[in-house]
Amino acid sequence: MDSKTLQMEAKKLVGRYAKNELNEGFKPIALHIYDDAEGTFIYMRARLKHPDGRKWIRPFYFCPNKNIWVLGEPKFNHQKPLYHLSHIAKNQGEEVWIVEGEQKVDCIERLGCIATTSGGCTSAATVDWEPLRNRSIIIWPDFDDSGSKYMQAVMTILQSLNCSIRCIDVVKLKLPSKGDVIDWLNIHPKTTQADILALPMVNGSACHNLDSENKSEQQRTEVELIQANNINPEPILWLWNGWLAAGKVHIFAGSAGTGKTTISIALAATVSSGGRWPDGSRCIVGNVVIWSGEDDPKDTLIPRLIQAGADLSRVYFVSGIVFGVLKRSFDPAKDMELLGSKLEAVGDVHLVIIDPIVSAISGDSHKNAEVRRGLQALVDLAISMRFALLGITHFTKGTSGNEPIERITGSLAFGALARIVLVATKQQNKDSDDTRLFLRAKSNIGPDSGGFEYELQNAELDTYPGVFTSSVSWGESVVGSARELLT
Repeated sequence: MDSKTLQMEAKKLVGRYAKNELNEGFKPIALHIYDDAEGTFIYMRARLKHPDGRKWIRPFYFCPNKNIWVLGEPKFNHQKPLYHLSHIAKNQGEEVWIVEGEQKVDCIERLGCIATTSGGCTSAATVDWEPLRNRSIIIWPDFDDSGSKYMQAVMTILQSLNCSIRCIDVVKLKLPSKGDVIDWLNIHPKTTQADILALPMVNGSACHNLDSENKSEQQRTEVELIQANNINPEPILWLWNGWLAAGKVHIFAGSAGTGKTTISIALAATVSSGGRWPDGSRCIVGNVVIWSGEDDPKDTLIPRLIQAGADLSRVYFVSGIVFGVLKRSFDPAKDMELLGSKLEAVGDVHLVIIDPIVSAISGDSHKNAEVRRGLQALVDLAISMRFALLGITHFTKGTSGNEPIERITGSLAFGALARIVLVATKQQNKDSDDTRLFLRAKSNIGPDSGGFEYELQNAELDTYPGVFTSSVSWGESVVGSARELLT
């Protein structure tokens, strides 16, 4: 596809998928085209930005078999391509600049340089760096801890490819913390290619010393204050309007046998496939990450995903922590920072499920202070990466008749810290024992009542004879508070 066609298609896709954002004042600022060494189009990323700093970035690729554009990245046989791969291939003798993110590549290329990126700060291991073998490289890291880590990860890979490496000495540029190449070019708008080649650099192994100097400069501890007039209001970003919100923690509780995991898998399938929610609204497709300390993916969770119509290529299971040749179990109470790095590498994660959520607490799950400390890492991660976190838990036995959030096992902090609390229960006063209720027991950010009837069904998978699994069949909506409907 030529550039003009891609621009036209991108405009249509942005108009379709970012309608609300455009109405809020977001403006298209860039279209990043990924191609192969011959210049053949692979996929593109549309970038919008709001005057208050908020960003909207989405990938799209064309599916020739269906003759449609698809929201998301295409599937790769091995690893993703570097950005502007054709530029690298056509300029074999040129030095290549490496930065963090496509916008920075575009800025450097405007000066006549050849540049590329793997993407964000945790993306180094996700792309194929082979096209840079034996090349001369300049790395311009961001001036923060993640920039240092990215530089080190890229250097390790490129050293194995026999590359000659230099790094911009960002400490000497006197940029503020988190400053980058775009910030420097904004300060020096008349910069030429000769100017950036004259910037202070270090060679080869000396880049490691640069990393230490960079960190030393950053390790000044102080309280950060933000004036309220510098914070602009923004709307809630809903995956499912009123039920699942990006950047928020949700608790899903219920008694044993109510199908909490089956419902959660149905929600995951809807996100992965861009399907419809129980109220008929359409979900924007995204990736899902699941950690389960109770169910085996092979014989329980995967069959349920298949039955629910999930796109399995968009669902990931946390299987453990690997260090060297050793492996241990994943611990939600200790390993959230490691999980965050992996989620960023996966990209486009809209939903994370933790089952059971009590496993995220290293101390006493009945003590408010310890629960709040334990959940804070999950809250921070959900906010920073803008995914909905769904934590599954149980009702305490013998609490029937109490307020639903008071029935959640453990400290009241579980229900208090969650912005939305969902519950599942067997419906009372019904002729059918199979009808159950999925209810909204609490919401700090929207309606806090109502729900849907549902039934659990068991069936054999069509494509896997002998494999039986459960699924959810949604029924009519119900009106009323969760306490009223539970009693």
